[in-house]
Amino acid sequence: LTILLQQVLFEFNEVPIFCAGGIATGKMIAHLLLMGASGCQLGTRFVMSEECLVHDRFKKAFIKARAREAVATPQYDSKLPVVAVRALKNKGMEKFGQLQLELLKKLEKGEIGREEAQFQVERFWVGALKNAAIDGNIDTGSLMAGQSVGLMKDVLPMKMIMENLV
Repeated sequence: LTILLQQVLFEFNEVPIFCAGGIATGKMIAHLLLMGASGCQLGTRFVMSEECLVHDRFKKAFIKARAREAVATPQYDSKLPVVAVRALKNKGMEKFGQLQLELLKKLEKGEIGREEAQFQVERFWVGALKNAAIDGNIDTGSLMAGQSVGLMKDVLPMKMIMENLV
Protein backbone atom coordinates (compact mmCIF):
# COMPACT_ATOMS: atom_id res chain seq x y z
CA LEU A 1 0.00 0.00 0.00
CA THR A 2 2.80 2.45 0.76
CA ILE A 3 4.09 2.42 -2.82
CA LEU A 4 0.59 2.89 -4.22
CA LEU A 5 -0.01 5.77 -1.79
CA GLN A 6 3.09 7.58 -3.01
CA GLN A 7 2.14 7.03 -6.65
CA VAL A 8 -1.34 8.45 -6.12
CA LEU A 9 -1.15 10.99 -3.28
CA PHE A 10 1.98 12.71 -4.59
CA GLU A 11 0.74 12.89 -8.18
CA PHE A 12 -2.91 13.92 -8.00
CA ASN A 13 -4.01 17.06 -6.19
CA GLU A 14 -7.06 17.98 -8.26
CA VAL A 15 -9.51 15.55 -6.65
CA PRO A 16 -10.02 14.39 -3.06
CA ILE A 17 -8.42 11.03 -2.40
CA PHE A 18 -9.56 8.80 0.43
CA CYS A 19 -7.32 5.95 1.60
CA ALA A 20 -8.36 2.51 2.78
CA GLY A 21 -6.58 -0.70 3.62
CA GLY A 22 -4.63 -1.55 6.73
CA ILE A 23 -5.57 1.64 8.58
CA ALA A 24 -6.52 1.20 12.23
CA THR A 25 -4.82 3.93 14.26
CA GLY A 26 -5.01 7.68 14.60
CA LYS A 27 -1.27 7.92 13.92
CA MET A 28 -1.73 6.25 10.54
CA ILE A 29 -4.64 8.55 9.71
CA ALA A 30 -2.51 11.59 10.59
CA HIS A 31 0.35 10.22 8.51
CA LEU A 32 -1.90 9.74 5.48
CA LEU A 33 -3.42 13.21 5.86
CA LEU A 34 0.10 14.67 5.90
CA MET A 35 0.83 12.72 2.71
CA GLY A 36 -2.14 14.42 1.06
CA ALA A 37 -5.10 12.13 1.67
CA SER A 38 -8.46 13.83 2.12
CA GLY A 39 -9.65 11.15 4.51
CA CYS A 40 -9.44 7.51 5.47
CA GLN A 41 -11.81 4.56 5.58
CA LEU A 42 -11.49 2.12 8.45
CA GLY A 43 -13.39 -1.14 8.16
CA THR A 44 -11.84 -3.81 10.35
CA ARG A 45 -11.30 -1.38 13.25
CA PHE A 46 -15.01 -0.52 13.40
CA VAL A 47 -16.13 -4.14 13.07
CA MET A 48 -14.40 -4.59 16.42
CA SER A 49 -16.69 -2.14 18.18
CA GLU A 50 -19.26 -3.23 20.74
CA GLU A 51 -21.90 -1.53 18.63
CA CYS A 52 -21.15 -3.58 15.51
CA LEU A 53 -23.72 -6.35 15.32
CA VAL A 54 -21.52 -9.07 13.82
CA HIS A 55 -21.40 -12.42 15.58
CA ASP A 56 -19.08 -12.80 18.58
CA ARG A 57 -17.25 -15.69 16.85
CA PHE A 58 -16.51 -13.33 13.94
CA LYS A 59 -14.92 -10.82 16.31
CA LYS A 60 -13.01 -13.55 18.18
CA ALA A 61 -11.58 -14.79 14.87
CA PHE A 62 -10.31 -11.25 14.23
CA ILE A 63 -8.65 -11.10 17.67
CA LYS A 64 -6.82 -14.39 17.00
CA ALA A 65 -5.76 -13.46 13.46
CA ARG A 66 -2.43 -12.09 12.36
CA ALA A 67 -1.97 -9.53 9.59
CA ARG A 68 -0.56 -12.08 7.12
CA GLU A 69 -3.68 -14.24 7.48
CA ALA A 70 -5.78 -11.60 5.68
CA VAL A 71 -5.12 -12.62 2.10
CA ALA A 72 -6.50 -11.29 -1.15
CA THR A 73 -9.14 -13.41 -2.80
CA PRO A 74 -7.72 -15.09 -5.88
CA GLN A 75 -8.75 -14.56 -9.48
CA TYR A 76 -7.85 -17.57 -11.58
CA ASP A 77 -8.61 -16.19 -15.03
CA SER A 78 -9.43 -12.77 -16.48
CA LYS A 79 -12.39 -14.39 -18.28
CA LEU A 80 -14.09 -14.28 -14.88
CA PRO A 81 -13.15 -10.97 -13.25
CA VAL A 82 -13.21 -11.07 -9.47
CA VAL A 83 -13.05 -8.00 -7.28
CA ALA A 84 -10.22 -8.69 -4.87
CA VAL A 85 -11.06 -8.38 -1.21
CA ARG A 86 -9.08 -9.47 1.79
CA ALA A 87 -10.36 -12.21 4.03
CA LEU A 88 -8.97 -14.62 6.57
CA LYS A 89 -8.09 -17.89 4.90
CA ASN A 90 -10.50 -20.71 5.74
CA LYS A 91 -12.59 -23.42 4.05
CA GLY A 92 -14.82 -20.69 2.60
CA MET A 93 -11.87 -19.23 0.70
CA GLU A 94 -11.10 -22.70 -0.67
CA LYS A 95 -14.74 -23.14 -1.74
CA PHE A 96 -14.51 -19.81 -3.54
CA GLY A 97 -11.55 -21.07 -5.54
CA GLN A 98 -13.42 -24.25 -6.43
CA LEU A 99 -16.47 -22.22 -7.50
CA GLN A 100 -14.34 -20.11 -9.83
CA LEU A 101 -12.81 -23.17 -11.45
CA GLU A 102 -16.27 -24.71 -11.96
CA LEU A 103 -17.62 -21.48 -13.45
CA LEU A 104 -14.61 -21.13 -15.76
CA LYS A 105 -15.24 -24.65 -17.09
CA LYS A 106 -18.90 -23.77 -17.72
CA LEU A 107 -17.85 -20.56 -19.45
CA GLU A 108 -15.46 -22.44 -21.73
CA LYS A 109 -18.18 -24.95 -22.64
CA GLY A 110 -20.68 -22.17 -23.29
CA GLU A 111 -23.01 -23.50 -20.59
CA ILE A 112 -23.10 -20.14 -18.84
CA GLY A 113 -22.56 -16.50 -19.78
CA ARG A 114 -20.03 -14.16 -18.18
CA GLU A 115 -22.73 -12.04 -16.51
CA GLU A 116 -24.33 -15.10 -14.89
CA ALA A 117 -20.92 -16.39 -13.78
CA GLN A 118 -20.09 -13.05 -12.15
CA PHE A 119 -23.52 -13.01 -10.50
CA GLN A 120 -22.80 -16.43 -8.99
CA VAL A 121 -19.44 -15.21 -7.68
CA GLU A 122 -21.07 -12.19 -6.02
CA ARG A 123 -23.93 -14.30 -4.64
CA PHE A 124 -21.38 -16.67 -3.12
CA TRP A 125 -19.54 -13.86 -1.30
CA VAL A 126 -22.69 -12.16 -0.05
CA GLY A 127 -23.96 -15.46 1.34
CA ALA A 128 -20.58 -16.40 2.76
CA LEU A 129 -20.22 -13.03 4.49
CA LYS A 130 -23.68 -13.41 6.06
CA ASN A 131 -22.80 -16.94 7.18
CA ALA A 132 -19.77 -15.69 9.09
CA ALA A 133 -20.76 -12.21 10.23
CA ILE A 134 -24.39 -12.88 11.16
CA ASP A 135 -24.63 -16.63 11.71
CA GLY A 136 -21.15 -17.08 13.23
CA ASN A 137 -19.97 -19.78 10.82
CA ILE A 138 -16.29 -18.89 10.76
CA ASP A 139 -15.20 -22.16 9.12
CA THR A 140 -16.93 -21.79 5.76
CA GLY A 141 -18.21 -18.23 5.91
CA SER A 142 -16.29 -15.24 4.62
CA LEU A 143 -14.12 -13.55 7.22
CA MET A 144 -13.53 -10.35 5.25
CA ALA A 145 -10.85 -8.37 7.04
CA GLY A 146 -8.02 -6.06 6.14
CA GLN A 147 -4.44 -6.62 7.23
CA SER A 148 -5.10 -4.31 10.17
CA VAL A 149 -6.78 -7.37 11.69
CA GLY A 150 -3.34 -8.08 13.16
CA LEU A 151 -3.74 -4.98 15.32
CA MET A 152 -7.11 -6.03 16.76
CA LYS A 153 -6.68 -7.08 20.37
CA ASP A 154 -10.12 -6.43 21.83
CA VAL A 155 -13.67 -5.27 21.26
CA LEU A 156 -14.19 -1.68 22.41
CA PRO A 157 -17.08 0.75 22.64
CA MET A 158 -17.24 3.07 19.63
CA LYS A 159 -16.65 6.06 21.92
CA MET A 160 -13.32 4.60 23.04
CA ILE A 161 -12.29 3.70 19.49
CA MET A 162 -12.96 7.29 18.39
CA GLU A 163 -11.10 8.71 21.38
CA ASN A 164 -8.11 6.44 20.63
CA LEU A 165 -8.14 7.50 16.97
CA VAL A 166 -8.23 11.18 17.87
